[in-house]
Amino acid sequence: MHIEINDNTTLREIQEVFSAFYPYLKIEIYSRRHKKYEESDEIYQRYANIVIGDIKATHVSGVLEIQPLYKVTDVEQEFQQRFGLSVQVLKKEKNKWEQTTGMDSFTLKELNEMGRNSSDEFIISEYEEGFTESEEKPEKLF
Repeated sequence: MHIEINDNTTLREIQEVFSAFYPYLKIEIYSRRHKKYEESDEIYQRYANIVIGDIKATHVSGVLEIQPLYKVTDVEQEFQQRFGLSVQVLKKEKNKWEQTTGMDSFTLKELNEMGRNSSDEFIISEYEEGFTESEEKPEKLF
């Protein structure tokens, strides 16, 4: 996957490209950095409609390549080092998004699969909870 980043790119565009490749992961951008294995505070989360040129002191354009076997920590560092963006990867956990705190050594592929499995189990359990067998005999067709 490649994400083109320039001064006219919105944070939402970056998020959409990322999530198109990793549907059970998403990225959020913050105004403050976090350390490895540390959570980002929501009060520093940037709005998705912000244009990159409005929040960066250094105006560098480029293409960021992100491969499935890249570790979360490497992806977050690449955004920071190349574009000055403080990024946190989040994973879908059943019906909500959770920061990948403590999972920075996992690859994007592994986390995306974990998110998919979590969502699949949630869908199955919802289905089973709503499923009841009828004790009535079916009507005759003829």
